[in-house]
Amino acid sequence: MPTYADVVAGVLAEAQVEFIFGVPGSLSSVELIEAASQRGIRYILCSNESSAAVMAGTYGIFRRRPGVCSTGVGPGAAAAVLGVTNNWLERAPCLILTDRYSDPQFRQLQRQRVDQDLLYRPITKGTFKLAAGAAATTMRQAIRLAMAGRPGPVHVDLPYDVMLAQAPEGASSPAPEGERHIARAGADHPGLQAAAGEIARAQRPVLIAGLQVNRSGEAAERALRALAERLGAPVFNSPAAKGAFPEQHPLAAGTFRGRKEERALLGKADLLVLAGYDPVELFAPGFWDYPQPVVMLDEVPHLEDLIRPQVEVVAHLADSLEVLSRSASPCRGWDTEEVESYRRMIRAPLHPRGSGLMPGAVIRIAREQLPDRGILTADAGNHKVLAGDLWEARRPQGYLSSNGLGAMAVGLPAALAAKLAEPAAPVVCMTGDGGFLMRLGDLEVAAREKIAVVTIVFNDGWLSTIKLKQDERRFARRGTSFAPCDFVSVAKGLGCEASRAATERELQEALPRALASGRPWVIDAVISPEGYAA
Repeated sequence: MPTYADVVAGVLAEAQVEFIFGVPGSLSSVELIEAASQRGIRYILCSNESSAAVMAGTYGIFRRRPGVCSTGVGPGAAAAVLGVTNNWLERAPCLILTDRYSDPQFRQLQRQRVDQDLLYRPITKGTFKLAAGAAATTMRQAIRLAMAGRPGPVHVDLPYDVMLAQAPEGASSPAPEGERHIARAGADHPGLQAAAGEIARAQRPVLIAGLQVNRSGEAAERALRALAERLGAPVFNSPAAKGAFPEQHPLAAGTFRGRKEERALLGKADLLVLAGYDPVELFAPGFWDYPQPVVMLDEVPHLEDLIRPQVEVVAHLADSLEVLSRSASPCRGWDTEEVESYRRMIRAPLHPRGSGLMPGAVIRIAREQLPDRGILTADAGNHKVLAGDLWEARRPQGYLSSNGLGAMAVGLPAALAAKLAEPAAPVVCMTGDGGFLMRLGDLEVAAREKIAVVTIVFNDGWLSTIKLKQDERRFARRGTSFAPCDFVSVAKGLGCEASRAATERELQEALPRALASGRPWVIDAVISPEGYAA
């Protein structure tokens, strides 16, 4: 007789889940691993639960279906919170499956007693407890919820007694459903007609692409490009949407993150068209300081009242962009030389001169070496800010970082998941020495599972972002320095290849060798801290 663990695994297989990322806890984990294996779902043992959650969410972003993270009861569930919070604010679809005591045990025990429902409620779209008789329904509901509207994490508690219990025949059979018709937007949509009218009145509109463009799929990305080319308007990508509009395109203006230099181009605009822009992407939290009228296109309503659009269209995003790409009037106010001049202006100060290997040079060399189909993940730190500005994302989902949460220790597990989602794509992770120290165990995962990512460690011995803040305030540098670390020996000891680069030439020689090796590789890049001072 099948158990309810079989029912859970059956629904996951039905949803085309390929991996479960996790650290097993006790009986529920054991049952789930076995039942999933029988259905061809591979369990990836991770170094810690937070990495597992990040990997599940990143996989969900790339595959546009929920990734799955599994943890043990109590401490396992608590350890995943950073990764789950990252997924919540990154709009990354995933299921967080936690072991749970049976109800009688939970009422009686004190040790490891954590209300996991309460723990996850603020950082997930919903939280459920598996129950006999409703297991398949609950799992399908969780999967649908993870993908609906803004994607995100959904939590499901898996009680021991339910997972081990025998399930009746047919418990995982799909319930018969009627036809489901979801409204689509056409040329007669009154909101799109109003949006086209606003665009027609503008001479110099600017498009700003947000994360919902690539969460919505390839059709939305193609339609965004078609609309930009129809209008002849510059396009900014938010950090979470880098590559949704390819940044080698003549109309690509780079990254929109609210810095004052962006006014050089945005100040000339007379209309801002926001496509799938999520308020979580605002770099200055709760602050929108642009006087131009706004047309907002999205799949969920804007309820935060941070941006007050002249026209707001809530509809299938690909439809909205595609309709406007046919109906909107081309603008007459821009030429591509203006955009190119702006790009040269903003990039020039990002390459300060100094002794040693400069962080901007590392980003430039990596961009020269990584093929256009490649993927870059950037962990939090000053190098991420530089990468967001300098890195030319030449494909959708070719650049990934923690933006909504801005968490350290996300870049490496994200890179591992990206490589599993797209095995043919070369993947590079850029991480600071602080974030790398938090995730050294992920190197063992990469070596064991043969996940060939290249990690470049920006090794300057400091938490540079905080050190610069201390310097600005003329405080002593306390709590921001690391002892010298031999990352080459550490990486080799964990089963990876590794080399050290202290000059541009050494990096130019090491990186192609690492990319061609087919093995996980660490490049310990000895960075000059002066490169962040500008």
